[in-house]
Amino acid sequence: MPRNASTSELIVDDTSQTRRIYDDLRRSIITGVYSEGQKLPEARLAELLGVSRLPVREALTLLEFDGIVTAQPRRSAVVQSWDRTAVEELFDVRIGLEPLAARLAAARIRQGADSAPLQTALSNSQAAIASGDPLRIAETNADLHGAIVELAGNTLLTQLMRAILARMAWLFFITTERDVAEQLDDHRHLISAITSGDERLAEYAMLSHTEAGRIPTLRILAELRRTNDA
Repeated sequence: MPRNASTSELIVDDTSQTRRIYDDLRRSIITGVYSEGQKLPEARLAELLGVSRLPVREALTLLEFDGIVTAQPRRSAVVQSWDRTAVEELFDVRIGLEPLAARLAAARIRQGADSAPLQTALSNSQAAIASGDPLRIAETNADLHGAIVELAGNTLLTQLMRAILARMAWLFFITTERDVAEQLDDHRHLISAITSGDERLAEYAMLSHTEAGRIPTLRILAELRRTNDA
């Protein structure tokens, strides 16, 4: 996993056409250009992007791995939908994996690992909040969590978190109306706990940080659903 990688860079090579198409489609889905439940015909996407169908098919396969689309045999891929179950499942898995990542990262800090990537990720998140760009805020938020996973230095954990980070960026975008200043304070506290080298403190800080987002996320999602159904 490359240092300071974005969530998309965890998936495919930075220079590939598939990567560029993956990025375009992922961001279009995150920002609602392609809405939840919408079909994504392979041939139509290839025509719009001016490419052959093969890299589009590969990009859709990666998006399916991320849980962002559902591929249907001999039919169009479909953008996944967020409902209460999907949100709860994501938080449940995060609660299981991210405190472990924080604990392992703290242990490596105590053993002399460089904490600079965490400070860089925190600075990027702060700059994104200052910019007011919802997509940038969402992606740097996810990247910060990715930097913690990277620092943990566990290959299997990194692999398991790849798809989760991609979905986190999407959900962060949907819920950007959450108090970003409060989230930034939480991130500062979290990074401070990890860089202290105290494994238990880091694990608890991540557990608290992650769980604190569950209820506000569910509330915002419910409000959005009510507005869309009205």
